Order: sequence, then structure tokens, then C-alpha cells
Amino acid sequence: MSGLSRDILKWLQSLDLSYSVKNVKRDFSNGFLIAEIFSRYFPHDVQMHSFDNGIGLTKKLSNWQLLEKFFIKKRVPVSREMIDGVVHCKDGASIPLLETIYTCLTSKKVHNVQPQNDDELIPPFARNTASFAIKESIRDSELITTLADETEVKNKASSVLDAHQQTLRNERVLEPGRFTGPSPQRSNQRVAPRPMPLEAPSGQIEFKEVEVRTIDRNITQLRASRDQNASLPRSDSGEDQLDTEDSDGKVMLVKPITTVLNSIVAKSLDHREQRLLDPSKDAIVSLVDRLVASKIDIDYACQVLEQVLAQCEELVSSFLGSPKEFWRMLAIFTPVLNLPETSPCYSLVLRILCDIGAKMTEHDAFLACGLFGDYGLPKLVPLLKGKPAKRKGLLGMTYCFCEASMHLRVIKALQDQVDDMSCFLQCIVILMHLEAGFSEDLLDLYIYYAMTGLGQQSASLRASALSMLVLVAETSHLLVMPMLDKLEAMKDDGWWEVGAQLLRVCAALLRLLSPQDEQCNRVCSLVQDVIANTHSPLVHKIGVSCLAPVLQSHATIKDAYTEALKALSERDFSAVMASPKEQRYQALGTSLAHMPILSPLNSLPPILVAETLSQKISDSGLENLEPEHVFILDSILLDPFDATEETRWLDVLKHLELHVYVALADDEICGSIVPVLHRWITHLEERAFQTFPTLGKSIKLIFSAEAAQTTPLECQKAALELLTLLKNSGEKFEREVNQLLLPMRAELASTILAPILKDL
Repeated sequence: MSGLSRDILKWLQSLDLSYSVKNVKRDFSNGFLIAEIFSRYFPHDVQMHSFDNGIGLTKKLSNWQLLEKFFIKKRVPVSREMIDGVVHCKDGASIPLLETIYTCLTSKKVHNVQPQNDDELIPPFARNTASFAIKESIRDSELITTLADETEVKNKASSVLDAHQQTLRNERVLEPGRFTGPSPQRSNQRVAPRPMPLEAPSGQIEFKEVEVRTIDRNITQLRASRDQNASLPRSDSGEDQLDTEDSDGKVMLVKPITTVLNSIVAKSLDHREQRLLDPSKDAIVSLVDRLVASKIDIDYACQVLEQVLAQCEELVSSFLGSPKEFWRMLAIFTPVLNLPETSPCYSLVLRILCDIGAKMTEHDAFLACGLFGDYGLPKLVPLLKGKPAKRKGLLGMTYCFCEASMHLRVIKALQDQVDDMSCFLQCIVILMHLEAGFSEDLLDLYIYYAMTGLGQQSASLRASALSMLVLVAETSHLLVMPMLDKLEAMKDDGWWEVGAQLLRVCAALLRLLSPQDEQCNRVCSLVQDVIANTHSPLVHKIGVSCLAPVLQSHATIKDAYTEALKALSERDFSAVMASPKEQRYQALGTSLAHMPILSPLNSLPPILVAETLSQKISDSGLENLEPEHVFILDSILLDPFDATEETRWLDVLKHLELHVYVALADDEICGSIVPVLHRWITHLEERAFQTFPTLGKSIKLIFSAEAAQTTPLECQKAALELLTLLKNSGEKFEREVNQLLLPMRAELASTILAPILKDL
């Protein structure tokens, strides 16, 4: 990067551009890096998805046309002459452009130290000739753009020649010694002849006769033989060990993996299946071919693959000794990865590769990563591009071959081999979610790609990039706060995944921001705007889940949260609330970015959940409770009620009394509703007795003579358990239960309630 000042070099490195500058004249010619520089300072005005990082003249002119409009809008002092010089890769054209941009963006002046007598450093024979000066001044690309007129070309060439002639005249004046003085005279004296040896060397020189081996096959047969050898031929069964050398040059004996795998096939398959294998190929290769062609029972194939998984350690020892064996293993099993991801054989092969990767990394991390980068990654790229649903498993397997310190190397290799930016960014999102921790360099790389994804035209890519910012915010929220302007500009995005991921980013920030923070109000306002602008139930579900933990500390979003809660349907509300506390319910969008949804029951006021559930059951017109409803009630009725909320709890019980008492007659939920009713009644005490007439109707429904034959025994036992628990809860409860059962004593005498009727 000759010619650039140290200040500009340090500045360019601090911007973390997408690729490093190696040739100033060439790297800036298409304007892509110039656009990326300005996008760091003007992210809303310069969107990188509008620029093409190509080397064609059309792409260069298109990029610079966009930049020129931006320069005029922002009054950046870059002239058309400077742009033309950079576009056509002229010597020294990029340096004044970069100095101008540096001064404009940083308000700092460039201090260049010019070497004295710069021309004297170039020897005379290396200085420009007239033809070279014309070639450097008039590029071929200029002849079809700025110098399309022949007259202009002649005028410019004439001016270049005049300038060159003037330079020569100046050199004659400044260096007269080069052009005057005697010319050296060549000597006409002949050189004495070299004496010949007196005796010729004796002895006879013998040449070995050339032996030509005849070929008894034509060219077509030779090519067929070559192709067959290249497609994994049957290994020599007589070779139980291969000779190889370790890092110290010592000869090691490595067992071919085909020997191990063929032995597994022979032990796992019966004779009938073995006879169906192709004898011209290794048994394992033929089995895989039949598996991919759906010509073998899946159970037989799974038996073989399970045995391979059990003997991975033996295979790894061969891979560490011979890279060729590692390549052979990938060539054998990679076709299985083309099977559907739901296939058990696909899952088993993925487990085999993951186990091999973990064991190889444990023995030699550098070798494992290098071998997989050379042989494995090229085989995975077509699958990563063509099978989005397989990306998570394949990339997880990739990381098994690479320890954490080599993840940067893997990402760079993946970028080089995946020529589709959309696919690469989706892979980057998955890789980031697979990370156990982030080094400073790795986190910077992920932030860069997240910012790149935010500028993409694809809505799913923008949503995926936002999911990366969630992890960044959880690691260091200060790295995300400068991006608030960009996040606020996305609040009106019409795609639901973008809105959902925005709420997740905001929730991650609010967990770490105090209400007194000056930026906290902006984040809260963004939450309110996203919820107000969306009608998607998926956005509401994710918002209800992720924002619940921050409601208590950030009261300003409570109204927006309540609005999202009310907007959920009964089914969506139940799905979010009833998910087990330790389990994450996943919302999967078209971007294939998993958005975890945790039940917010532990973070919400129980009375708010109860009232909302009651209202949604009423609005939906449900006549009976579902298991999810019972789970929710059981989760929120664990602790005694606050005295100020008892009236509200009683209102909910009255509103749902028909549903909760009739649940005793439902054999699917009768057992789980008993503890719910017991706690609810005992928490309310005498107030709950207002609902006992409905309980009495349920008892009659279960034990009446007409229903006795059809009512499941589980329901009868559940009713007995509830009445027994209430009678044992205290004198007032026992008295109230006795009064409830007394009118039905004769009718219930022949039922399983007879034991508790004796004391009436």
C-alpha cells in the first residue's frame, strides 16, 4: 500500500472493512470499499445491498454513479476527475481521493513526508518511456467511456508526449553527464584461443536401451478404467495395514477403514442381504449405494451404522495416521447426507461424523480442522446451499471438527467456498447460535455480518441478523446501543419475523438497562411502536414471552404488553402459558431462525393470568376446560392470595365455576383439577362456598343412577378425593361439605362416597 500515510492506514484498519486493502490502485477502483467506508458514518444513506463488489466496468460505473449522487447530497469534495482516475486504476489516483475522504470524515489533515530527490531513486534505465507514459495516461477502459471521441484521444496523447519530451529536456539540463562524454571504445583485440586437451578421454559411453511397454487396450477402455479407479474401487482385501509416516518421519502401520467397515457389514447383515451387495465394490460402499437408492431395509442399514458409531475410536486412529483414509470415509458416507433429514440413517451418519470430529479434535485439533477444511467442507457446501433445513445439523457437525480457537478460520473458509451471500449469512446466524462463548475477534466478526444482514433486501435475512444482535446484547449491550437508529428505522417493517426479533433485541437490552438510563426510553418506545404496528399473532406470542421478565423494572411498557396479551387468541395464549417451565417452545419462521418462547407464568402476576384466561375462555365459547387451562391454573394457584386480590380471585372462580366443577366429570383432566379446586377453595375460605351449589350439581352428574354406569371410575375417585380433602381442611370446610351432601345422602349411599356419608 505504497503512498498511503500511516494515519490513513490506521483509520482503514479501524473500520474493519469486509476485506483488507492490499493494492490501493485496484482495491478501490469499483467503489465498493469507498461505499463501505461511508456506510460506517452514514448507515441510513449508504446501503451496502445497493453496491456490487464486481470488477466489470459496468459494475464500477454503477457503484460510482450512486456514490457521486451521495457526494453531491452531502457536499463531499470529490471531483469527477478524481473518480475517473480511480475507476481506470491510474497510478496515484486513489491516494488523493482517500486523503480527501479521510479529511472530510475525520476533520483531520493528512501529514505526508515526501522523500527528497524522489526521481534520483529511480535509475535512468527504469524511468518511463514515451509509450509507457501514454499507456498509463490513457487506459483501455477510458476509450469506451470518457475518451470515446478519437479527437480527444489524439489531443491527450499529444499532451502526454509533449510532457514526456519536456521531462527529457529537463533531465539533459539537470544530468548533463548522462548525455555527454566519450563513449567507451570496444577492444578489437582477439581473445587467445582456449588450449585443447592433448588426449581425448578414453572409455566407452553406454546408453541403456529404452523399454516400451505395449498397451493392449484402446483409449476408451483406458479412460473407463481411470474413471472406475477414481470412484472408490474395492480396496485390496489382502492389505490389512497401510504404510505411512508420522510427523517425525517414522513409518506407521495404519489399518484401512474399509477393512474395519467391511467387517462390520459382514457381522451385521445376514447372508441373504450380503448376497445382494455388489462384489466388485467394498461391502460398505455397496451398502451405502443400496441405502441411497432405497434398495435396502432401513433397519438393516441402521444396524450397520450403529456398529460404525460404536467403533469410531478405531476409525479415528486410521484418520490421524493417513489423511487418505479420512477422505475415503467422507467419500463413503457423504451420499447418505442427501437423504431426508427425517431419515434415521441421516441422523446416524451425522452422529458418526460428529463423534469422529470430537475424537479427532481431542487428539489433534489442528489436524482435524485442516483435514475437514480440505476434504469435508467442499462436500457440505452443496448441501448447505440446497437444503436449508439441514444447515443447523451440518454446521454443528462442522464445529465438532474445530475447537473454539479455530472458529474464525472455519468461517473464513466457509465464506470462500459459499459464493451465495444469502446462504452464507444464514449459516453465520446458525454458527453464532452454536457458539459457547465469544472471543473479542469472533464477536467483532459476528457484529460485522449482523450489520451486513440488516442492510439486505431479504426480510428473512434481516430477521436473522436481528437474532444475532440478541446474542450480542446478552454479551455486551453497549455494543448494540449505537445501532438504535438502525433498529428504530425497522419498526415499520412489514415482515413478522423482523418485528418479533426486534422485540427480542429490546427485551435483551431492557434486562441490562436501568430505567434511569437515557437510552432506556428509546428502547421502551420501540417496543410500544412494534406492538402497536403489528397484527401478527406470532409477534404477540414472542413479545408476551420475552418481555415478561422486564415488566416489573420497566413499567412504561406494561400497557403495550397488556395489549399484546389481549390480542392473543385463547389457543395462542394457552400455548405460550402452558409450555413447561424448563422447556422452550420454538417459533420457526421462513428464515429457519429458531425463536425460543419460554412460559412467562413465573414473571407475570397470577391474578392477571387468571383474569386473562377467564376472559379468553368466555370469548372463545368453550364449554369445557382443556389440559392446558388446568396446567395454567395449577401453576398460578401455588401461593395464598394477597388480601387485596381476594375479590378478584372470587370473581374469576364465579366466572369459571361451571367449567372447573364440570372438569371433575372429564376423565382426561379430573385428576389434575382436584388440587386446583382444593387450593382455590381453601385460599378463598368462606367466600368460595358461594360456588358450592355448582359443585353439588357436578356430584349429582357423576353419581346419579342414570350416569353411574357410564361415568368413568377415575372421575368418581377424583370427586371422592376432592370432598375428602375439603373435609380434612378444617371444621368450616367439613361443615359445608356435609351440608352439601346431606340432601343427596340416600341417592349416594350405594356409591363409593358411602364412607364419607356415615358421619352426616
